[in-house]
Amino acid sequence: MVKSKAFGRSVTVAKHIVSREKPDTLEEQVSTVTLNQSAEQKGRYELARNIFSNGRLPSNFSINLGAAPCNHSCLFCPQSVKKPAKAAWLDMDLLRKVVSEMPESGVLMNISSYSETLAAPNLVTAVEIIKELRPKLEVVMATNGSLFRERVVRGLIEAGLDHYSYSFDAPDRESYERLMQVDHFDRVWNNLERLVELRAEYGSSMRITTHIMGFEEFRSGFESFREHWEEKVDAVIFRPVGNWGGETWGLETQLAKGGFHIPEAQVPSMRLPCNSIFMHFKLQHDGRYAPCVAAVPDYAPEEEAHSVAYLGNAESVTWSDAWDRLSDMRYAHLRGGWDSYECCKTCNIWSLWPNVWEDAGPQAEESRFSIPDIEFASKQETDNH
Repeated sequence: MVKSKAFGRSVTVAKHIVSREKPDTLEEQVSTVTLNQSAEQKGRYELARNIFSNGRLPSNFSINLGAAPCNHSCLFCPQSVKKPAKAAWLDMDLLRKVVSEMPESGVLMNISSYSETLAAPNLVTAVEIIKELRPKLEVVMATNGSLFRERVVRGLIEAGLDHYSYSFDAPDRESYERLMQVDHFDRVWNNLERLVELRAEYGSSMRITTHIMGFEEFRSGFESFREHWEEKVDAVIFRPVGNWGGETWGLETQLAKGGFHIPEAQVPSMRLPCNSIFMHFKLQHDGRYAPCVAAVPDYAPEEEAHSVAYLGNAESVTWSDAWDRLSDMRYAHLRGGWDSYECCKTCNIWSLWPNVWEDAGPQAEESRFSIPDIEFASKQETDNH
């Protein structure tokens, strides 16, 4: 591992995912990762290489198009606890500034609204701007499927949307109505059928994926759901459930009362660094950069209920500078000091990723957690074939 002094302290990390500094020598840059490592280590290295695929830069960036009262009150979402009182939307000139500051490639763009995304008035324009300024960046959009505005969907396909992520969330009508607190099952089913038809009509390469939330009670229902859709869409996923920052919202208690439980195996007994802050951050609709999804938006800052500290406003802070400002939180997680951030204490978002970390134990003098140097390990593997 390497010694990074980017913030006035020496911390053992895989430098290319934490700091923008360049290593001085090969010996400084690498750890011993060879083809003779154990199968477990190899598997961990492969996972790490996929997760941290963009070196020192994030591999994912989320754009929140707006905040508005959603037409669903899903028990796993903060909108079931508190809805925005009114709508507010991202300014497209500010989006142009942000996208213009981003790399040409290597970052997956996640666009959604804190509401039903297909209702966002700036949705198609946002995709057009991204594809105009950074045509090599892939764009994925998330929707709950309850609305199907064909003009908008056609506009997305024509604008070059790469991936339509369709949140079906529950495998059957009864559980759907309990979880979403509204009976839109048939509507969402038929809308997905129509989306598949439109893609075929255009001959589009746009990926369509759908998922069911990974509650213990959905395991058997998921299999029949997958059997129906797996030949029609590109992937059907049993998706791990996050708690949006933990006790702020009380979602896990609310879900349990509704008869929905997160599988015990999803959350390991030993806490680990959150992969998200090493490969992702997001832009809120009001222009503020946020470290993670736990920064749940509202129509105005004073209405927000979370404890996440922002990284600055895109009007005055560049995209890369905002990413650098997240380094303090990253270093805290590498030391095992996530509890120094109120928003991290009871959050389970870290458990949504596989474990890629080497743990030196709580007695470690510098950084407790580290990962193999992915870039060097990849070169080793290439050279040995």
